Amino acid sequence: MQVRAEILNPEYLGHLWQSSLVREQLEASAGGSRVRSLARRALLEVRLPLPPLAEQHRILGILREQLRYLDRGDEALRRATTGLALLQDAARGALAPSCNAPFDSLAPSWSWGKLGDVIKRIEAGQTLKHNGRPTRGDEWGVIKTSAMTRGTFHESENKAVRAGIRIDESHQISAGDILLCRANSPGHLGAAVQVEACRPRLLLSDKSLRLVPEENVDGRWLAQLLTTPYVRAQIAQRSKGTLSSMQHISQASLRDIPVPIPPPGEQKRLGREATAWTLGARELCRQVRRAQKKSEKLRRALTDAACAERLVGPAGVGLPVRAGPHPGDDGSIGRSSHRPALWPRNDPDLTTIAAVQLELEL
Repeated sequence: MQVRAEILNPEYLGHLWQSSLVREQLEASAGGSRVRSLARRALLEVRLPLPPLAEQHRILGILREQLRYLDRGDEALRRATTGLALLQDAARGALAPSCNAPFDSLAPSWSWGKLGDVIKRIEAGQTLKHNGRPTRGDEWGVIKTSAMTRGTFHESENKAVRAGIRIDESHQISAGDILLCRANSPGHLGAAVQVEACRPRLLLSDKSLRLVPEENVDGRWLAQLLTTPYVRAQIAQRSKGTLSSMQHISQASLRDIPVPIPPPGEQKRLGREATAWTLGARELCRQVRRAQKKSEKLRRALTDAACAERLVGPAGVGLPVRAGPHPGDDGSIGRSSHRPALWPRNDPDLTTIAAVQLELEL
């Protein structure tokens, strides 16, 4: 897109293009149902508030100053995201040794065994004909692999079982179950979760396994152990598949994985602490995501304020968007004589944006 430099600053246009002013016009003009598209004529008819070039430079100066607050906040959020990943790795690291091969020396009272030593039984789901949509009401449903691959169990990731299909209710999922994805792409194979809560009538799938721990084994410890990089690497080494995009692991191979086993009391302590760290990291992740969404809204609000004559400068003085004659008596640029009368608008509910409002709470 080329602009007339004598009347429109490209940087100013870049900010305007991300504003609600432009986005709403583009959304209203887009055609298509699945894949939306814009015709060239629709782009040419987008209305833009066009202050004089000198005023654009003044607005850009204020925008740059205000956006520096958000840029610092965004950088802090990126560092927080990295730190949370390290926190989660540290929580899992306490459950398995940092070693490249099994049977290295362990702490006193720990011992090397196999995953089968701490698992009482493994229950597999079955292939069920489904409707290709999520369940409604009290329908029976079967979980998708995505229910297990996001770090927590997502009951909404399911498909409704077709009416008339015979249901094995022993495959129904309950709170506390430890589930493992036995077939998936290499990055998601072996993903494990412990179910915190689950709706009734939700079943294991043919790509999921339920691991039932032995009586003297702490379930939280086992669930966290399965998420460690050590166990995930062992699963990857034992996986098979003719397609690189779809691998699977057998129950026998899963049981044969060497694991460090602490005494029951230590299992409870580690399971409790690792779970607490994981839940804490999860809550911090939610807070970071909320802050990131707030940052995105504030960026949009800044641009909207510039378009709606609500932008506040360093001295607290609002800058008018229209401050002189324009190429077009309606304050917009374009080639069509017929333009939507949506913008600019004077909305009394729009809030004046000041720099102090853009500080993010971390």
